[in-house]
Amino acid sequence: AQILAGQYERQKALLTQSEIKLLHAQVNPHFLFNALNTIKAVIRRDSEQASQLVQYLSTFFRKNLKRPSEIVTLADEIEHVNAYLQIEKARFQSRLQVQLDVPSTLSRQKLPAFTLQPIVENAIKHGTSQLLDTGNVAIRARREGQHLMLDIEDNAGLYQPSAGSSGLGMSLVDKRLREHFGDDYGISVACEPDCFTRITLRLPLEEDA
Repeated sequence: AQILAGQYERQKALLTQSEIKLLHAQVNPHFLFNALNTIKAVIRRDSEQASQLVQYLSTFFRKNLKRPSEIVTLADEIEHVNAYLQIEKARFQSRLQVQLDVPSTLSRQKLPAFTLQPIVENAIKHGTSQLLDTGNVAIRARREGQHLMLDIEDNAGLYQPSAGSSGLGMSLVDKRLREHFGDDYGISVACEPDCFTRITLRLPLEEDA
């Protein structure tokens, strides 16, 4: 029975990793195409900014090489999503504003790799990019008792439960958090249509991190 249980857990973990790789395969070609077009446009008017964007693109794909099962620090995850956000800011220019509020006291907290990226990407792809006015994406980390709370909020309010690949990305993150930390942890969603969508991730707080 123990052997069967162990095999089941291994198969379940492999399936989750395969799903994440499939998600990456869907995301990266579109993002790379848009990023290269953005850099091509920027290089004509500001070679220094274009060079910085190439650095961000390099950082983004370097972080993407991490294994889905890898555990990383919050600082590492923020570096990953910030690289993505800086390229998207250059693409959308004044139509996208970004706020990062992550206290340094929480930067060493641990979480699975690729936890934030699918959520942040959804906020832009299925949220702020649909707006005619300026889109805002805010990422906040806070302590709540013995828990680490991560909020990703946009000002579009266009959240639709299980909407295609966006639903897949979010459900995968939720599934991975629950498998790794237990059913007390995972994702909750608050949405006021046409006003905001806030995705909150609940994780255990490590006191010695």
